[in-house]
Amino acid sequence: MQIIRYLLFVSVALLIILFPKTKKYDVEVVVSNINTQQGTIELAVFDKPQLFLQKNKSIKKYSKTVRGNSIKIKVKNLPEGHYAIYLCHDVNGDKECNLNVIGIPKEPYDFSNNFKPLYRQRNFEDCQFFVSENQEIHISLLAK
Repeated sequence: MQIIRYLLFVSVALLIILFPKTKKYDVEVVVSNINTQQGTIELAVFDKPQLFLQKNKSIKKYSKTVRGNSIKIKVKNLPEGHYAIYLCHDVNGDKECNLNVIGIPKEPYDFSNNFKPLYRQRNFEDCQFFVSENQEIHISLLAK
């Protein structure tokens, strides 16, 4: 019986050592410059540069109804690491950010770090931020 207890103790100790509990953090995203009081803010969180902005490749997605000129969206349980956020004001309520023929959003949008792409493709590195504690970030929508 003592051998079973000893083996159980060693097994639990090894699990704790080999798989330590990863601390997770919350990021509160404050979205401002909402000019149209209808629709939703669609927010996507990415953690891999090669998947950035690919449809259905975000690690978290949020949708929040617009009420006012700014809103807060809490992104929960992110392990320490680099992330990038893309958000769009889905004014017409079709649950996607509508694009024109050359791929530019027709609805207000923005990225973490308030990165404003002018003449080149957006990338993860321009928009990334580091999470190592609970924090608040501010993103101001680009007006359309």
